[in-house]
Amino acid sequence: MDRFLYRAARRARNQAEYQGYLLLFRGATPPLERVRDHVAATALRVPAWAYRIAERHGRLVWEAATAPDPRGHVHELRVAPGPDPIGRMVEALLRLPFPEGAPDWGLWLVHGWAPDAYALCYRVHHALQDGMGGATAVGALFGPGLDRRLPLTVPTEAEPPLKLMELATMLAVDIPAAVRHTARWTPGLRPPGAHRTLHHTHVEVERLRSLGKVAGATLNQVYLAATAGALRTWSPADWSAGKRSRRRPLHAFVPLDTRPAGHEPATLGNHMAMLRVPLPCAEPDPRRRLESVVCSARVTPERRMATRAGLRVLPRTGAALIRYFFGPRRTALTVTNVRIPDGLSFGADPVTASIGLPALLLDHALVVGLSSYGPDAGVFFISDRTDPDPAVLPELWLAALSELEDAHPC
Repeated sequence: MDRFLYRAARRARNQAEYQGYLLLFRGATPPLERVRDHVAATALRVPAWAYRIAERHGRLVWEAATAPDPRGHVHELRVAPGPDPIGRMVEALLRLPFPEGAPDWGLWLVHGWAPDAYALCYRVHHALQDGMGGATAVGALFGPGLDRRLPLTVPTEAEPPLKLMELATMLAVDIPAAVRHTARWTPGLRPPGAHRTLHHTHVEVERLRSLGKVAGATLNQVYLAATAGALRTWSPADWSAGKRSRRRPLHAFVPLDTRPAGHEPATLGNHMAMLRVPLPCAEPDPRRRLESVVCSARVTPERRMATRAGLRVLPRTGAALIRYFFGPRRTALTVTNVRIPDGLSFGADPVTASIGLPALLLDHALVVGLSSYGPDAGVFFISDRTDPDPAVLPELWLAALSELEDAHPC
């Protein structure tokens, strides 16, 4: 998976190979040198930062980074006062190149839009860390009482055994279903623009959980169903009645964390599998929309481990399958869901909210993300397309969530 993402990242546009998290703080902006001192003092907690992917004799391998200086990875960005400071700072961050001497990860101190607020943005190359690894690194930097080193990766003895019959059965179901193209989708047909934009909203985590309890769904399934409803409204001509092809679902790449139980903090590399989940955008009834997602987005622990074992023993085949099944003709967008560790702060300043910044890879037109922190979650939409306008997606998503609630009264 690391090799595939490294190669996919080299083909990406506009710094799209980096993912990370934006943390918003309440308090006076700290001096840049204080942030650098903090990162230098805590860098040993994240041993993944001491590595990089390199090409050696035609192969990609992990090797120790040469003389890493954590202070050189801390940077500064000023954002002028004005409307939507989060959107403006994220769009600026997504365009910022990494310094030549510190290309794999970085931390930006963002300030200037208000006297009593600032942000710290962690960005990392997706080949070095996946979303869960990045969230764990953020927790190590700003979490309470963490004075130990995070584990580098999953030890060999904890890897699940390969069960050939279980893997073959899973592939026999998944591969034929994935051969067909996804629905014709207007945003995916548009050429990419010069820059990525971010549009966002917030929702209470308990609101999603409560709806899930009533409907017999998980929080993630509720989130996926609301996303399907928002996308249905975003490009209505794609789902209008008439053509049979317009009843085809829109397929999303949904990352699946495969770390074995007890090894969740592993921070180096990618420990995710890729699920191809059909979003029922063509379904007009919100209740049936959620029922469809519940059926198609159910993952057992056994499937997680079978997938991890399969990717471990079939790395080249796995990369070929990813390119085939998760390219834009068969998978139109990426949908992520990550929880940030609770209780984060910088000194006495608490984190008030978080925004995820997932990578925009595989030529997808859109990334939809849910980033939970404390009682709230940020819902965000990153895209390099402009038609239809992605600025309306946050409002459409909240409307789709309300529609689901109306269809499932308490």
